[in-house]
Amino acid sequence: MQAFPASFLLLFYQVSLGGLFALAVTPFHELERGFYKSTGGVLFVFALLGLWGKADLFRRSFSAGIELGTGVEMILHIIFVLCFALYLFSLWGERLLLRARTFSLSLLAGLAGLALISHGFHQAPFWSLETVLFPISFFLSSLLLGGVTVGMLLGHWYLIDTGQSIEPFMRIFKFFVTSLIVQTIFLVILPLWLYLMGDTKTIEGIQRLWENHRLLLFARVSIAQFGPLVLSYMIWRTLKIPHTMAATGLFYIALLGVFVGEILGKQILALTSLPF
Repeated sequence: MQAFPASFLLLFYQVSLGGLFALAVTPFHELERGFYKSTGGVLFVFALLGLWGKADLFRRSFSAGIELGTGVEMILHIIFVLCFALYLFSLWGERLLLRARTFSLSLLAGLAGLALISHGFHQAPFWSLETVLFPISFFLSSLLLGGVTVGMLLGHWYLIDTGQSIEPFMRIFKFFVTSLIVQTIFLVILPLWLYLMGDTKTIEGIQRLWENHRLLLFARVSIAQFGPLVLSYMIWRTLKIPHTMAATGLFYIALLGVFVGEILGKQILALTSLPF
């Protein structure tokens, strides 16, 4: 079982990785380069803070002996940050080939690192259902965190470029809503799936969650799932007007709900080793 610091640092990694996926759905040639520079810079800070915290945990683990997976996980995180840095560098100038390759490498290194990280959070054998479901859960959280973050930042960009077409905003909104709905459905079926087919320790974690941390689970679902679902309808209505300033404000509220809910989810992860 991982301690809360490791669980919380996962949030930084997920925001940066999911943000890159969210950037991938935006029309690059319809938005000014400045948007990608500023948004990429914010996401890079999240990645860098996550690496900084992980490096400190990695240093402390020397005293207890380092597992092979932990070292590889650290290397992948470093590669992810380096590729991300090179992508940001490529935005200054016309280095199109470098930009495309470093962006793709950032996504690949980030996904590989996330899959490896997920294995460290469950206690089941490698050949188990948890090895499949944990990475999926972490990935869906990444998409939701990245989608709501980029959506809010894109909304702020519309305050700068008032003549921008509404289409890029609609794209990121659809990405956010799709991520939210898919994650909500997944979280509904995940407990039953793990309880019926999961490892013994995972089943014990589910029982412990229901008996001792039920209120925490309800708060996590209410704040991060149901609240943003209501807000997404309101955002859609404002974008139909269109009123990008109001939509940006609603995106900001949704961001707060998603982030608070995901932090509660990380507390559940630390307490029960369950990816809720």
